[in-house]
Amino acid sequence: MKRIRRLAVLLSAVLLLTTAACHSSGRDQPAQEESSEVVSEITSVVSEVESKAPEEESSQTSKETKKTVKKPAKETSTPAKVSFPEADLDSSREILADFSSLLAQNPDTVGWIDVPNTIIDFPVVQYMGDAVKSAYNEDPYYLYKDFYGNYLYSGTVFMDYRSQIGFKNMLLHGHAMVDGNMFYSLLYYASLDFYKTAPVISFNTLYEKAKWKVIAVIKANVDESHGTPFHYMRSTFSSDYDFLNYVHEVRQRSIIDCPVDVNENDSLLTLSTCCYDYNDFRLAVIARKVRPGEDSKVAISKAKYNPNPIYPDVVYWYGGGYKPEETTFQEALNSKKITWYNGKKKWSAADDQALAKTLAEVKSNAEKTIREGFNEKEYSKAQNASINDIIDIYLPYVQRADDYSKVRDLCFQAIAVIKNIQPDTQKVQEEQAALQKQQTNALSDIRKTIQGKTYRSAQQTRVNEILNTYDKKIKDCSDPDQINTLKEEAIKKLAAVKTDAQLKAEAAAKKNS
Repeated sequence: MKRIRRLAVLLSAVLLLTTAACHSSGRDQPAQEESSEVVSEITSVVSEVESKAPEEESSQTSKETKKTVKKPAKETSTPAKVSFPEADLDSSREILADFSSLLAQNPDTVGWIDVPNTIIDFPVVQYMGDAVKSAYNEDPYYLYKDFYGNYLYSGTVFMDYRSQIGFKNMLLHGHAMVDGNMFYSLLYYASLDFYKTAPVISFNTLYEKAKWKVIAVIKANVDESHGTPFHYMRSTFSSDYDFLNYVHEVRQRSIIDCPVDVNENDSLLTLSTCCYDYNDFRLAVIARKVRPGEDSKVAISKAKYNPNPIYPDVVYWYGGGYKPEETTFQEALNSKKITWYNGKKKWSAADDQALAKTLAEVKSNAEKTIREGFNEKEYSKAQNASINDIIDIYLPYVQRADDYSKVRDLCFQAIAVIKNIQPDTQKVQEEQAALQKQQTNALSDIRKTIQGKTYRSAQQTRVNEILNTYDKKIKDCSDPDQINTLKEEAIKKLAAVKTDAQLKAEAAAKKNS
């Protein structure tokens, strides 16, 4: 238990579920000593994560890399049936022919992002192994790699491992390079004038082309010493109300009051990068998908600065002023403070209560959710002991999670870490053989206790019931100690069933008396 508690404390720096690491030459480096200690402790519980030594720094720039990657054609073309990447939600969908060449170059391709009036015009990739890398406090795979997997300081735009194509909110990361490369241009969205030049973003996934209207531009902290971080990296939601409550949360924080409506049927795209107001700050641009048949134009003349957006606490500590009071979606809607909702549902305080109830339910089911995500029979006893340690590490964080998405993300990461353990096949086979032998011997020992004995009809029925019951229990049992306990129970119950000879002896004794 001491080891578990120590690991849990050390993991507190790892499992914050904030954004991916972001770096530029102007950013302070995190304390490497702490990161090394965390990785060392985790690897004492699970198998060591395979890592590759970084190659020598390439002289390529992100612009040069971009030239070598052929952008999907703008023309409409017939979808082609090709293999689907692992991250796909629905293998029945057809991939757009535009992406065939990109997938041939890199099967991690998931889309293409294009922000008007910026240099942002890049392929988007996703490495699902980032879930394990995150648990080990390692950088996401594409953080410092180009589209082809070669070392590149500016990295590649990538989709968060907690997100997938088709999720309610797709999450993309990119560096804000001080030379203006990658996602640096997103910082311009803090200006109303720039927002008006680029209110609509293009993000095409493997399966469809789509436009996205910007609904919010927010700044958030990652460092907890700057105040409780706002969890804007949410990819899933427990209900329509949960989703709308989240939209309300980001719009309360938005620097720009964007004249774009939203309802429960919409889906979002979040672009996240570093900003440099304070150490480990993030800027996120959140957009909603243009609906079928909807005009993609935005009434930019109605856009204005939010007079009082909610910023991280550190902004008020050093800059003065008072942090606005935050409300829930239904509170603001029913008090006529929301003008962006154009759905038809009615909402009340009962929806806030339902949200809390759902959160409590997913927390209580978290261990079951994790265990259903892998097959414990594939692992040896020692490995299952380590797996139980891993689950014990994650569950306290689950209980402290304050929204559905955090619980889901923690469970997802725990399963990924467990599945990263390579099953000891030989040991599992040896243990399985030993278990089957013990089960066979236990059943044999039970039957030996009734060999040569005869029973009357009622007693024989009882004997058969005991044999059948314990035959199933022992065959279903994988605990050696429990098998011995079950064997002793069966033998004791069989001994209590009187044989024909015992019944005759009792009858004779009774007659003689």
